[in-house]
Amino acid sequence: MAVLSVFWGTLFGALGIFFPYYSLYLKEELGLTGQQVGAAMGVFHLVGLIGQPAWGYLADRTGARKTILVILSLGMSLGFLAFWYVEKYAGLLLVSAFFAAFYTSLIPQGMALGLGLLYRSSNSHFEWVRAFGSVGFLMTCFGFPYFLDAMAAKPSETELGLLFPCSAAIILLTTVTVLFIPNQEVIREKAASGSWRRLFTDNRFIRFFVYVFLANFMLDGPMFMFPIFVGSVAPEDPVGTLKWLWLIMLVPEIVIIAMAGFMRRQIGVRLLMFTGLAAGGVKWVLCGFWGDNAAVLHGAMFIHSLYVVGALVAMPLYVNYLIPVELRSTGQGLATMISSSLGGGICSNFAAGWLIDHVGPAAPQMYGGIGALILLCVAPFFVPKVTPRPAD
Repeated sequence: MAVLSVFWGTLFGALGIFFPYYSLYLKEELGLTGQQVGAAMGVFHLVGLIGQPAWGYLADRTGARKTILVILSLGMSLGFLAFWYVEKYAGLLLVSAFFAAFYTSLIPQGMALGLGLLYRSSNSHFEWVRAFGSVGFLMTCFGFPYFLDAMAAKPSETELGLLFPCSAAIILLTTVTVLFIPNQEVIREKAASGSWRRLFTDNRFIRFFVYVFLANFMLDGPMFMFPIFVGSVAPEDPVGTLKWLWLIMLVPEIVIIAMAGFMRRQIGVRLLMFTGLAAGGVKWVLCGFWGDNAAVLHGAMFIHSLYVVGALVAMPLYVNYLIPVELRSTGQGLATMISSSLGGGICSNFAAGWLIDHVGPAAPQMYGGIGALILLCVAPFFVPKVTPRPAD
């Protein structure tokens, strides 16, 4: 369990530098419009539509999941470094496509491998392992602005582009960690040729895929554009404000994720997903309508932890309960492709970018929050009840 904890800690440590500040970098340093930022973020997930199921199918067919994780993490590190040299928008889109070919599959493949190992352990605590991801995210997200200040010649001349080499260096630690993941028998389970088609002939899978698409469409775009929103309500120091807001989000998140196992046993993984959807909707409604009030904005950040439990803990566990064992890499890849790539990435980012340019910087949060709460009313129809298998 220790090596998996380090894996998630370093992976999310890199993402803790990249995603909280990347859209702000595109807006402030490169001078892109909201729609251009949305398109640049959407490219990640457009490529993921092909990459995620392809890598998942390759992992299930070959059983070489560790090797695939090494390739994905090395490619992601190279992508981070390539971002550092981009100056033109066309180049940004090309580098985004290269980066996405690796990044969008690393988390679902790491999830499939890690869950398979933990479920065959006498001491399997996925929630505790995943909590280390939040710890890594918190440490780098909160510490990176201090690093920028230390590197700046003047306090007003911070180089936000340093987020790229810093993220690349941390991802290299993830690559090293993968080499120490136990090579248990579960890693070598293989799926029969063409067996992935079962996922599109079962009504339960189809309904669930519709749900995760809609949930991520409502909630992810506002998250990716959150730094731009913060820049509109705190223009004097957006990086410093983001640092403290992420601290408020992540400290409760670590505690809640550590308690997620208890919560899951009490209410079940299905209701835990619905709790995350409700929390995400309430958070964005508060930000969108009353985010210029510091007390309301800070209070909304506390709710973030419940959203994360539903989206990042309950959802992949639910996929493992729903999908046959031999198709779990494919299932995790498909679920991530449909939710994070198609719904939350391409469609949600394009919509959020359009709303920023034509309605205002708080519009993605307003409309996303309202949409999530409407979806909550019909969510039980889309998400069937599941019973964990003995191995789970």
